[in-house]
Amino acid sequence: MTISNFSPERLEALVDFVESLSDWGPEGRDLGRRTVMQGAGQPGLDPVNNCWLVEFRGQVKGFCLVTREPSIGRAVLQMETDPVFAGSPLEEALVQLALDSCRSWNAKLAHICLPGGSPRAMLLESIGFERVREYTVMAWSEETLPSVETAPGFHVANFNRGDETLLTRVQNEAFTGGWGFCPGTVEQIAYRSNMANTSHEGILFLRRGDETAGHCWTCIAPTATGVRGRIAMIGVVPDFRGQGLSRSILAAGMNYLVSLGAQDIVLEVDSGNTPAIRLYNSMGFQKVSDLHWYELSLA
Repeated sequence: MTISNFSPERLEALVDFVESLSDWGPEGRDLGRRTVMQGAGQPGLDPVNNCWLVEFRGQVKGFCLVTREPSIGRAVLQMETDPVFAGSPLEEALVQLALDSCRSWNAKLAHICLPGGSPRAMLLESIGFERVREYTVMAWSEETLPSVETAPGFHVANFNRGDETLLTRVQNEAFTGGWGFCPGTVEQIAYRSNMANTSHEGILFLRRGDETAGHCWTCIAPTATGVRGRIAMIGVVPDFRGQGLSRSILAAGMNYLVSLGAQDIVLEVDSGNTPAIRLYNSMGFQKVSDLHWYELSLA
């Protein structure tokens, strides 16, 4: 068993490992693999210097990836290993390598997200991480979409090529100041808008004349039995808040995902965001699990 830096020629082996943990099914395999491969190429990610692989007899058995967010002094760790290594010294070695890298570029905080009840929680706490935030995973799987009319005076518009700057501005305005949000760049947003798990038709703006009030960014993911929809981002810019517009843009996103044949739709929400949870419940979403965010100060 060895731990080594990621290299481009190991990308295929890394995707094989991710697939081994997934339930893509034969029909969704191509979408799943393309999404992982494209994810590794996101602007600013640099996996050669920010990803470490666990390998055994030529096969990848785990990885730890660091996403650098220098504009807010944060590093986000993502770690997956063969389930037999969960919470083991091998995982601790992976985390320590990642933290050493974070300190080398003066990151102030390291964050990592775990499913509720994960055996890795004890490992992280032994290193010094503290649980600081809880998110709720909610899912919609009803037979009939809720009936929602677009707010009077507004209309829903699809993203088109050339809207990258607008999408970046709207997304940053809607989420800046929110816990854990790092403003995106036009280059990053443009790249993600062309990934295999999204489509331009699935990125929706809510507009009034020439003004853009908010957006909903939808994605799809393969499962063994079909396609799962995901509300990746939904937000209203500050000048338009308090008018009940989130319902209109959420309904538009749900309608689009169902039109693709999505069997269910999932989203994540801060467990302390009571108004948002109330909205999602009213649209038919129900809680299915928890996510726990852990934080380590590197100052």
